[in-house]
Amino acid sequence: MISSSEEFLELINSDNPAEYNRAGTESAPTSVWWNLIQEHPQMRVWVARNRTIPKEIIYHLSEDDDPIVRDAICSKYPLDMDIYILLSRDLDEGIRTRLTYNKGLPLAILKDMSEKDPSDFVRNQALEKYKQRVC
Repeated sequence: MISSSEEFLELINSDNPAEYNRAGTESAPTSVWWNLIQEHPQMRVWVARNRTIPKEIIYHLSEDDDPIVRDAICSKYPLDMDIYILLSRDLDEGIRTRLTYNKGLPLAILKDMSEKDPSDFVRNQALEKYKQRVC
């Protein structure tokens, strides 16, 4: 378990692959994640990429101003339905496109994106992914 923000920062900056990988796979107290987000905002994407972050952190980062952070959240599954819906309506076309690759994305949302997304590219991508999963 990662016990502090300082430990997380050491892991992220480590040249040792085993240590570096711990930053993405080990849990930490919620207070550590909040501290990283608030005191080290450049680490938000790395927090988002951690496989163990709690739902409250996922919710917070799913509304982050930085599309790279939201993209990292798009890769997670399973997500709560309201997060899938929020990301399917993101203003950034790249985020919506990335979401179509999430294997946990409910088919109903994927179908909705294939029919109603404002972007031709996203609609086509969603339709392709929908057909792959249905067939």
